[in-house]
Amino acid sequence: MKLNNIRKCNAGRKSTAALTFACLSGLTILGLTACSDNELDSTNVGQDGTAVRFQVTTADKQAQQAAKANPNFAMTRAGYAEQLQTQGLTPEDLATRKIEIPGNSKYCLIESTVAGIDDDFTNDNAVATRAKITTTATLGKFSAIAYRGSSATGISTTPWFYNAEVNANGTLATTQLWSWSEPYARFYAVYPQVTTSYSKLTLSPSTNTSTPYVNIEVEPGVQDQKDLMTACTGETPIHYATLGTAPAVPLQFQHAMTAIRFKIGDRLSGTHKITKIEIVGAKSKGKFTLPSSVQATTGASFNSAWSDVSTPATFTLSGISVNTSGHVNETIVGKDGDSFTFYMIPQTLSSDVKVKVYFDNQASPAIVAPFAGTWKAGTTKTYALSQSANNLKYTFEATPNPTEAANTEGATTSYQITSYVDDDKQHRPVKWKVVSYDADGDGTFSMSEKPDWLTIPNEGRTTTQDVEQYTATFKANQRDVLADFNNAMKTADSVTNYNLANAKGDPAIENTANCYIISAPGTYRIPLVYGNAIEGGITNASAYTSTAPVTHLPKPGGGYYPEDLILHTFVDHNDDPITSPYINIQNASDQATSAKVIWEDCQDIVTAPTVTGSGADSYLTFTIKKENLQNGNAVVAVTNAAGNKVMWSWHLWFTPKSSLKKIAVTSDGSEYKFMTDNLGWKYTKWTGGLKREVVVKIEQQAETGEKKTATITLKQAPGNNVREGYGNLYQWGRKDPLPGINTTGFTFDNNYVEIPKDKGDEPANVIKMKTRTIGRSIQNPGIMLPKVGGGKLGWHYQQIINMWSANNNKLDGSVRNNVKTIYDPSPVGFKVPDAHAFMGFSTTGAVWSNGYAFKVDNDKEIYFQAGGARYGTSGALTANGTVGFYWQSVPKPDGAGSLGFGYRTSMKDGTIATINSPATDDLGSYANGYGVRPVAE
Repeated sequence: MKLNNIRKCNAGRKSTAALTFACLSGLTILGLTACSDNELDSTNVGQDGTAVRFQVTTADKQAQQAAKANPNFAMTRAGYAEQLQTQGLTPEDLATRKIEIPGNSKYCLIESTVAGIDDDFTNDNAVATRAKITTTATLGKFSAIAYRGSSATGISTTPWFYNAEVNANGTLATTQLWSWSEPYARFYAVYPQVTTSYSKLTLSPSTNTSTPYVNIEVEPGVQDQKDLMTACTGETPIHYATLGTAPAVPLQFQHAMTAIRFKIGDRLSGTHKITKIEIVGAKSKGKFTLPSSVQATTGASFNSAWSDVSTPATFTLSGISVNTSGHVNETIVGKDGDSFTFYMIPQTLSSDVKVKVYFDNQASPAIVAPFAGTWKAGTTKTYALSQSANNLKYTFEATPNPTEAANTEGATTSYQITSYVDDDKQHRPVKWKVVSYDADGDGTFSMSEKPDWLTIPNEGRTTTQDVEQYTATFKANQRDVLADFNNAMKTADSVTNYNLANAKGDPAIENTANCYIISAPGTYRIPLVYGNAIEGGITNASAYTSTAPVTHLPKPGGGYYPEDLILHTFVDHNDDPITSPYINIQNASDQATSAKVIWEDCQDIVTAPTVTGSGADSYLTFTIKKENLQNGNAVVAVTNAAGNKVMWSWHLWFTPKSSLKKIAVTSDGSEYKFMTDNLGWKYTKWTGGLKREVVVKIEQQAETGEKKTATITLKQAPGNNVREGYGNLYQWGRKDPLPGINTTGFTFDNNYVEIPKDKGDEPANVIKMKTRTIGRSIQNPGIMLPKVGGGKLGWHYQQIINMWSANNNKLDGSVRNNVKTIYDPSPVGFKVPDAHAFMGFSTTGAVWSNGYAFKVDNDKEIYFQAGGARYGTSGALTANGTVGFYWQSVPKPDGAGSLGFGYRTSMKDGTIATINSPATDDLGSYANGYGVRPVAE
């Protein structure tokens, strides 16, 4: 059987003998030779076994083989760590760091560490030198020690054989046979072979009754140094169990030394010759006790097998002439292309341990840099001699916005990347790579956001030119978008007891609202809090108390309205002023203890609504089943114990989180970040595809200094979209949505007959009109309330003007950046827009398709669905697909100056306008049901 060769990673390297101990559980030594009849004769004492023979591997080679057998092994951090563990290493052992040079800002060292050392095992015929210098025995042979006994626990401390020579094919130079009377044995090995002719590597005496060890002294000249490796068969003895059949004898070698290399880093300035490198002050002598298994390099580490480490010395690589220019990332080599390596004793480095680099045969070193940290056994440290960043001028640029690709399969767009560095002598290209993606537009980058519809180069570099052109390739952007939406929600990971007032679903109440987005099945809870009365984890009193003064505005025809038009403290379901953000603190004597579904446009999408807890720790809990989850809406409410009085309600919107993506629009001098969809929009059909967009972050691979980054925004045209559906509709100032279709649980209040305008002062009618309150609307979230009448044009008796803008006291829409209130229907982070948000839209370049698609800031697209309206006089639906109406947060009197009208925007094919209705037009009445398109707070 041939001895498995253990070769260097660099196949071209010719090396000196390696000095190695290994006691690694994965190395295998197999004794499987044929035996003569005499060897099987049990009557011949001592000759009743077959010959001992070894199969040898190394820890790092075994790890490489494992990775090849399972390509996914090292794809994750856990897999990578597991692979390193077979070599006795952890990921932390391989960290890269920069070493500054005191008093010399021009240069630095970049330290990198890899697992493993180039193996110096070879066969008997290989050239056994580094730079053709031979100072030890022929490579391929190693020393073996064995102990045996009659039982697994009775292994003798007297060697069976000691410092036995082992050939490269795994056979002992002097045959040793297994004994049937002593069939248990433990083996140790040392590489290279320990001989009397080399005094700097010695083995513990044969009379030693404890674990074997070696003493080593590191040669001062790199060309003469040895790589030490050891191996053993482990704590469990090898058992000769079948007469005539030799057992497997595994030996897995592990490196005991630290390999140190130097290379030309990110170009050394100017043209020099490196003629000598010295390591000064490192310890040269040590004792290494052979471990009994594969050892880690941390904790109870392989390094701890070293003791008596002493005698600082200087170690020299001389006789070289390496040009500093034009050889970036090349390891410093000697004659015949040899890659010189310092083999050093593992040790903790003090400030006295330094490297000296000499240029051009000068007597004084050009670079003197301190080492730090620890040299660990079984690793290779490479120190790149580099120029510091302040002497290098890097350029890194990319085409930020390449041309939009078509929506067809295989469509492409091209972009350019410029990446180079200049110093005082050279101009050269620098590599780059993709480091992250932002596909959802939230400004957070990660590799996990790489879209499956895009193919781009992951890395590249300039060659002869500064600028290179690359191509991005896209898959077709034509699909059943609605099916994808629903499938994504159904297959999302189910959640348990998810707190919708916390961005991560955790117990802490962060931010509350009247609308919550749900995109996955599971169990959910909502804290019983009035609208957005909790913000940032604390009480948000500005949402239910106004700073506006008492306001009496002029009436049409002269005089002033006698009533105060400001709601100074917002009210609850009983029309009582709210004094606490918590519903069950506000109503401590009559707490909300029951829950129910008011209406839903997806059958049985919300199940098991229940109230848990009490006081500030009260929650509405419910379940969303996977099989019922789809794009749509529901309104859920909490009631008193009797179940006959709704105390508050919430809108649940079942939609992908992409509906909350913000789209910037500059309008009337301000930037508004609109939500992607109308509030509560439910698609009934959507084929085609949204415009695709991803921002790709690339990073220049500079070896020193802070790495430069650039971004490329890659876009693909939308599919041939067909979009149909409906959205929720809202009466001005109310928090609860009216469904965009007629569904169970929703009604129009036909029991109330509008009071004629000229009868509003009659006492009986005044009493009747005063029953139409904000509290009434809260108690009836599934009922659309008609106009009050009697000169009152809204759905409630008081003509309040700040229900969606807490501090508004104007009728001209001049109040901007409105303060969100507890009656605002928007989800967390959004609010009903002010009167200026829609003024920047124009039909120029807009495309109508059941709504308008506009081109807005940064060439983004925003689509406003035409969701129609509900008449405030009857509750009837109208104009879905043909007109879109959108409320703003502030009122605007009708043409005659009457109150009860609000700012709103109308969109239909060919027309977009912010409307101020004439006196005879009811289209602006608070009582009408229109859409809401929130903007970011």
